[in-house]
Amino acid sequence: MNLRRILAILSKDLKDAGRDGRIIVLLLLPIGMALFYNATIEDEDKLPQTKVAVVESGDRVATQLREAAGKSVEVQVRKADSPSAARKLVAEEDVALAVIVANTAKDDPARALVLVAADATPTAQSVVALVPDALTRAAGRQPTAQAQVRSVAPADQKPAEIVGQRALMVLIVIVLLVGFVAMMVVPIQTAEELETGTFGALRLASTGPEILAAKASAGFLYGAAGVGLTVLLTKLDVAHPLLFFGAALALIVSLVGFGLLLGLLMPNSNAINTYGAFLLFPFVGLAAAVFFVDSGILQTILDLLPFSQAAKLLGDGLSADKPFDAGFVSWLVIAVWALAGYVILARISTRREL
Repeated sequence: MNLRRILAILSKDLKDAGRDGRIIVLLLLPIGMALFYNATIEDEDKLPQTKVAVVESGDRVATQLREAAGKSVEVQVRKADSPSAARKLVAEEDVALAVIVANTAKDDPARALVLVAADATPTAQSVVALVPDALTRAAGRQPTAQAQVRSVAPADQKPAEIVGQRALMVLIVIVLLVGFVAMMVVPIQTAEELETGTFGALRLASTGPEILAAKASAGFLYGAAGVGLTVLLTKLDVAHPLLFFGAALALIVSLVGFGLLLGLLMPNSNAINTYGAFLLFPFVGLAAAVFFVDSGILQTILDLLPFSQAAKLLGDGLSADKPFDAGFVSWLVIAVWALAGYVILARISTRREL
C-alpha cells in the first residue's frame, strides 16, 4: 500500500465530512450530550466544602492547606488583607475559619493564629487539624509525623456507585460517540461514495485496501478527537489516563472494521443515517449494563461483547479504585472482535474485487 495515496484519500474524506451536515451532527451531538450531563448531574459523593481566609505574604500556606486536604475536603481559600479583616470574615460567617500566618525568623518554628467560628462544622474542624502540617510544609520542612488518608469503598458497592453518576454518564456518552463514528459516520461516507461512483473513481488511482485504510484512518481520527475533546470540555477526572485512552482507542479500532463492512454491504447512506441509530442504542445499553449487572446469563453475554469489555476498561481508567479490575481477558475479547471484523472485511472486499 502507498502511504501517499492513503493520506490523499484521508484528506479528501476529512474535507467531505466538514461539508456534510449529517456527519457534523453525529460528531457534535454526543459531545453536546456529555456537556449537558456534566453540567446538570452532581455526584452523590461530592466533596464537602469549607471556606478558609488566609492572611500571609504569598500563597504557600494556602497551597499546602489545599494539598493537605487532598480529596477529603474541598478547601476554598479567600485572601484577607489583615488579621482584623480575617476576624470580620469569620464573625460574619463568610468563612468557617481564618489562618493568620505570623512572620517568623528562618530557623524559628512556623506559627499561626487560627480563628474558628463558634458553630464550626466537623468539616471545618477537620481542616483546622491540617493547619500545623500545612505551616510546616510551607516553611520548607517535613512534618515530624506523616499519615496518609485513603477512602475505602464498601465491599457491596456497585461499579456505578464507585465511578459516580456524572462520570458514568459522560463515559456512556463517550461509548455512544465511538459508536456513532464507527457504525454511522464511517459507513455513511463509504456507502455514499459507492452510490455516487466516487469509490470507482478512486479505485482507478489506488487499490481497494488503500481506500479502506484511508477510511478506517478517518474513523480513528474522528473517534480519538471526539473522545479527547469530550474529556477536555467536561474536565473529566481520569485516574489512569493510559488505560482510559487505550481502551477508547481499542474500542474505536474494534468497531471501525464492522462500520466499513456495513458501508460495503448496505451502499445506501440515507438508510444508514435513518436506521443506524436505532441499531446502535441497544449496543450502548449493553455497554452501560456492565455497571449494574454482576451475575446471571446477561453477565456472561456482556463478557463476550467488545463494547461491554471496553466499558469495563474505561471504568477502571476513570476510577482510582478500579471497580472491575479488568485485565487481559477484556483486551483479548476486544482484540478477537477487531480481528474478526477486519478478516471478514478483507474477504468481502476481495470477493467484490474492490
